Amino acid sequence: MHIDMVVGNMGYISSDHKRELRKQFQTAVITKVRENMFPPEEYVDHGCPECPEGIPLSWDGYDLDTEMHRYIAPTDHAACRVCRLHGSCYQERSIRPLTDEHPFGIIPLHTKVAQRLLQQIRPQVERGFENDKNKLSLNRFFTNRLKIAQIIGYLTDDMSDPPSLC
Repeated sequence: MHIDMVVGNMGYISSDHKRELRKQFQTAVITKVRENMFPPEEYVDHGCPECPEGIPLSWDGYDLDTEMHRYIAPTDHAACRVCRLHGSCYQERSIRPLTDEHPFGIIPLHTKVAQRLLQQIRPQVERGFENDKNKLSLNRFFTNRLKIAQIIGYLTDDMSDPPSLC
């Protein structure tokens, strides 16, 4: 089974873990960033690259083979219509996730899909998980250690396929 995307808790995963999952398994890991974490200096304004006039470029995808994000000039930005470079501008930039794994993993944090996952979907899943955990009295089994959680996950996978009685 291949997992395309994981929405996680910043407290449990480092940029090294994110990098390993991206490179080894092509899995996007999306987490919020801590308040004291900032994107690289050149992306502080919008969280993404900009054209020479300061308009944020649009993310156009991630290439697994080259490990590069592709950004292009937006086609519908109001400021582009009155820009001095209008008509001759085709800004394209490529950025490596190694720039900063947190904001530029397989799915950059500034994108609409990443923001929707973090702001709308993750809180719903968290509430459901917490509710199930309490109903089943599993609180005592949960820990904040990633390695122990991994081991429990592996053990659960082995037990989910009971031996046949035939």
